[in-house]
Amino acid sequence: MPGLASETIGIWVAAGSRDESAETAGSTHFLEHMLFKGTGSRDAKSIAAAFDRTGGDSNAITAKELTCYYSRCLVTDLPNITGLLVDMVSNSQLDIEEFERERGVIIEELAMSADDPGDVLFDDFDSLVFGSHSLARPVGATKDQIRVLGHHTVIDHYQSTYIPPRLVIAAAGGATHEEVLAMVEDALAEAGLGSRADVWSGAGTGVDGAGTMDTGDADGGAASVDTGGADGGAASVAKGSHLGGAARVRPEFHSGKSHTVKDIEQLGIMLGCEGLPEGDDDRFIYSVMLTMLGGGMSSRLFQSVREERGLAYAVNCVASQFTDTGTFGIYAGCTGENAQAVVDLAMSEWDRLAQETPSQFELDEIVSQLSGSMVLGLESSAARMNRLARSEIFGLPLESPMDLIERVRSVTAEDVSEMAGRLLSRPKALALVGPAAEVELP
Repeated sequence: MPGLASETIGIWVAAGSRDESAETAGSTHFLEHMLFKGTGSRDAKSIAAAFDRTGGDSNAITAKELTCYYSRCLVTDLPNITGLLVDMVSNSQLDIEEFERERGVIIEELAMSADDPGDVLFDDFDSLVFGSHSLARPVGATKDQIRVLGHHTVIDHYQSTYIPPRLVIAAAGGATHEEVLAMVEDALAEAGLGSRADVWSGAGTGVDGAGTMDTGDADGGAASVDTGGADGGAASVAKGSHLGGAARVRPEFHSGKSHTVKDIEQLGIMLGCEGLPEGDDDRFIYSVMLTMLGGGMSSRLFQSVREERGLAYAVNCVASQFTDTGTFGIYAGCTGENAQAVVDLAMSEWDRLAQETPSQFELDEIVSQLSGSMVLGLESSAARMNRLARSEIFGLPLESPMDLIERVRSVTAEDVSEMAGRLLSRPKALALVGPAAEVELP
C-alpha cells in the first residue's frame, strides 16, 4: 500500500474453538492468552513492552475456526515485531505457574462476558441452533470448563495445531512484498526454525506436509505467506489439513426458542435460520439482501421498526459464516412489551422482500452503499491483512476491489427476492435474553 508508513502483520492459525472436544473446550482461547506469557528468550513483561514501544495496536483474536496474533506498527518497527510474533507462536513456554495465574484472568473475562446481554444472546442463539455440535459452545468455553482444564491439555492443543499446515502469515501496509518475505525469513531463522522452505515442508519440525510458499500479491504492496500450493492457497494444503480437514463434521440446524431471563431493561431478540457458508457462490447476493433488509439507517427493518413505529432503538441483520454452514439472523433490542410486535414486523418485512421484487432504484442504492464500504474498508491495512489471510485459509480467490464491485453490481433484484425466500423457507430459531415476556416464534 504505497505511501503508508505503517504495516499490519498477523500470524493466523487455522484452528478455533470448533476444533475442540467437550474435554478440551477452552484450550484455543486459553492458548491465545498464554502466548503472551513468555518464550525461551522473552518473558511476559518484555513481550508487552516490545508491543507498547511501537505505539501501535497489538492483540489476538480467537474465533470458532481461526486464531490470529497481530500488530500494527511503523514499517521501521516491522522487523522486530515480525520476530516477536514468530517467537511467540513457535516458542511459547506455556509455564505452569503462568498458566494457573491466567486461569483466573480468563474466568474473570468470561464473567464479564456473562454480564453483557449481547454476548449472552449470541452464545444462546448458537447453542440453540447447533445443539450438541462444537459450534454451539462459546469460544472461551464456560467458567466450569476453564476451572478443570488441564495444563497438559493446552500443551497438546498447541503441539497439534500450531503447525505449518495450519499457519498463515499475512501482512499489508507500506513495506514491499520482498521486504516482508525477508523479515519472515530472518524471524524464522532467529526462532531456530530454519528457512521458510524448511518450515512449510515440515523439515525438522516433526510435521508431515507438502506445503509450499505462495507469494501472490494481488492487492499491491500486501504480502501473504501461506502454507498452500501455488495454485490456490489453503485449498491445496496436503490432505486437507487446513481447518481441521476431514475431522470436521457439518452441524445440523435446530429450530426452536430459548429465553435467558435477566433482570435488565431491554429484551434482546435474535430471530434467524441457517445461512450461507464461507465462500458460497451466492455470497454477493447474500450481502445485498442483508444490507437491504437490515444493513443501515435506510434499510427496511430500521425504517419500519424504528423510524416509522418507534418500537426499538437497535435493529439490524447479522450473519456468521463458517466453512460448511452459517447463520442468518435479525437482531433487535426493545422492551418486553414491544417484543412480539418487533418479531412480527421483522417477519413481515422479511416476507415482503421475498414476495415482492425490490425496485431498481432501491437495488442501486444498496449496490452503491456496499461498493463504497468495500473500497473504504480496503484503505485499512488491517482489513487488507485480514482479507489476505482469510483468502488463503478458506481457499478463496483474492479478487481486486473492482472485481468485487462488479460482483455486487451483477446482483439483480430478482436474485435478492429469491435469496430472501430461500432463507424464509428454512426452519426458524428465536433466542431471547432479558426480562420475562411472552414472545412466540412466528
